[in-house]
Amino acid sequence: MREKWPRQRLMDAAFSAIKANRRKKFLGSLFSGEEQAISLIGEGLWVEGTLKFGAGVVRLDGRLQGKVIGQGTLIVGEKGLLQGEMDVETLILCGRVEGRVAVSTHAHITPTGKLFGKIQTSQLVIDEGGIFEGESNCIPPTLPSTASSKNP
Repeated sequence: MREKWPRQRLMDAAFSAIKANRRKKFLGSLFSGEEQAISLIGEGLWVEGTLKFGAGVVRLDGRLQGKVIGQGTLIVGEKGLLQGEMDVETLILCGRVEGRVAVSTHAHITPTGKLFGKIQTSQLVIDEGGIFEGESNCIPPTLPSTASSKNP
């Protein structure tokens, strides 16, 4: 096997670094601040039970029957299906949800999203083409607690 010329090795290393940097910039543009990992339940997966997660992003492209409890963002992809209950900070719905939904900050039903059931949120956006059939309850947005200062 013939070894590559030194110049070719340098070019290969440079192209690898460029590709890695592009990927990092792309992922960094998806999230402000710290880079966050995306957890994925992929298409073709079927999960039964309770899914709990902290701050971060979870994307559901498969099927989940049960509960989702999280302090971050849940993205239900176009082929994703959730049957059950959900309590998350932010919801982006591109697929289908059947059941009770509680979202503390922002729920967004995209043009391909379908929600059948009850939703409780402080902000609900339904794009043209999005489907919502059920009951909604608007709650006041949660404000960060501030310590009161007293003057002597």
